[in-house]
Amino acid sequence: MAQGFTPEFLEELKFKNDIVEVVSTYVPLTKKGGRYFGCCPFHNEKTASFCVNQQSAYYHCFGCGASGDVVKFVQEIESVSFFDAVKILADKANMPLPEFKMDPHYQEKKDHKEVLKQLMRDAARYYRNNLLDEKKGKEAREYLASRGINDETSKRYGLGLSIDFDSMPAYLRRKGYKLQDLVDCGLIASATNPRDAFGNRVIVPIMNGMSEVVAFGGRIFHGEQDVAKYKNSTNTQLFDKSRTLYGVNFIKRDKKENGAAYKELILVEGYMDVISLGAVGIKNAVAGMGTALTDGQARELKRLVDDVYVSYDGDNAGRHATVKNVEPLSAAGLNVKVISLDDGKDPDETVREGGADAYLAKMKEALPVIEYKLSLCEKAYDLGSVDGRAKYVSAALRVLKEVDNRAVREVYFERVSSLSRVSISTLEDMLSTTGFKIKDDKNEAEVEKKEDTILLSSRYVMNRIMDNSPCVNLAEIKREWLAHPKHQEIFDYALSLGGEKFSVGQMYAHVEDDQEINKILDLDWKLNNKQEADYFADCLVLLANEYISGRLEYLKTAYNTMSDQDEKRAAVREITSLQKKLKSKTISEKL
Repeated sequence: MAQGFTPEFLEELKFKNDIVEVVSTYVPLTKKGGRYFGCCPFHNEKTASFCVNQQSAYYHCFGCGASGDVVKFVQEIESVSFFDAVKILADKANMPLPEFKMDPHYQEKKDHKEVLKQLMRDAARYYRNNLLDEKKGKEAREYLASRGINDETSKRYGLGLSIDFDSMPAYLRRKGYKLQDLVDCGLIASATNPRDAFGNRVIVPIMNGMSEVVAFGGRIFHGEQDVAKYKNSTNTQLFDKSRTLYGVNFIKRDKKENGAAYKELILVEGYMDVISLGAVGIKNAVAGMGTALTDGQARELKRLVDDVYVSYDGDNAGRHATVKNVEPLSAAGLNVKVISLDDGKDPDETVREGGADAYLAKMKEALPVIEYKLSLCEKAYDLGSVDGRAKYVSAALRVLKEVDNRAVREVYFERVSSLSRVSISTLEDMLSTTGFKIKDDKNEAEVEKKEDTILLSSRYVMNRIMDNSPCVNLAEIKREWLAHPKHQEIFDYALSLGGEKFSVGQMYAHVEDDQEINKILDLDWKLNNKQEADYFADCLVLLANEYISGRLEYLKTAYNTMSDQDEKRAAVREITSLQKKLKSKTISEKL
């Protein structure tokens, strides 16, 4: 099952959501031959290299390598989870989700959730109108202006105002909402105590990636004492703070409305940092709903960009959160740099005191993750003392364990050696004795070249299988010949079709998505039928020989350890057979 959904359900979902129709709502497409082309929505380009294959129900960009089925497209273009993408398409096709098919209260629950969404929209409008009211909102507008937030910025982020603890609940009750609805949305604590949870605060609507209001944040502005400066919604039916990134909807809206495709995003701690940066024209910032960033939030950032700048507060807590949160970002495949702000300053204070230029100057000085971690080590210890240098070396080596590139590691060794007065050879010895294996570069280029040739051949074979090429006969291919576990998985799926045509779009319901699939689809070589057949055969021969050679090497080594005579005779027979296969020129002789 793909993330909880059966292959049968996903196949039906894709059948009812034609990929060309769905993609066309986001990207203008032009038909060329049997495929549709347009400019890729996932990277900037002027020449259309984004291809949609309607028959096989998948898309692929020959520029950036992005590919997938209709679910993946919605997931990427809307920056939503797999589940939410499925839900969007299911609603479009009027299909109930499988887990709710047998639930007699499914429609009732769905209708209630729509009520809660409308309630949150109405609450946001109510708060917004309060801020815009000439008299009610005067003091709050002056407070925002003092922080550099003008009317344009206030409008962009939908800022509002709660004027007291009673007016909002009363307003929503007059509109027909039940007190329990307000409880379910986190707007009041309980039906028996219907007081505005954000009373007497400037209001910041929290929206999901589809611009639906799912929560609120509130900030005091009268200088009150003995109350929390910020108050935020708790988790509700609509809001899960571990899955929400504040500001993503504005990034997506900028792209749709203004064509603004940000090359990088800035990750800050809170929504006020996002708003303050936006007020000075730095609009590519987003924030987590807490200092702990989740893997899901990191993956959502990866769907938007490849490069992220982490810009947390310039205090110990901010530095600790930075070190912790770069891990899920790096694991998601993002290129990460860290912006170091002055001690005790956050992005909001930085731009209020020095404007956009002051912040952008800090951004230019941003450090790669390893360099940032080493700089923290340098600041943490007294390098003027023997004890401080010793502690620094231990801390620095813990950081350098993360570096697996020999050249990069040696560059950092020079830096650590210079500051600690410990020789590079000693640092290398210390690192190796802690269990870190230093790679031997001897013959590495030759080995990598051979591995690349094998992998490319395997990819071409898979590409032809997935394209239903007439040169393919699955009976002439052995699973163990294929050079990548994902290739074997796709081959198994092809065999399961029993001779039916291969559909890439339907494949995603059975085979977990992977970057390797993108690389397979990226092969678009222009060969005539004979060239294609010849090259395909050559690739199979190469793959078969590689497998046979590996098997022979294993058997010859294993033979010397065998004591059972029957086992040894069987090994000799197999070695003889494999040697004949290795010398043969045709695939049929290698089977």
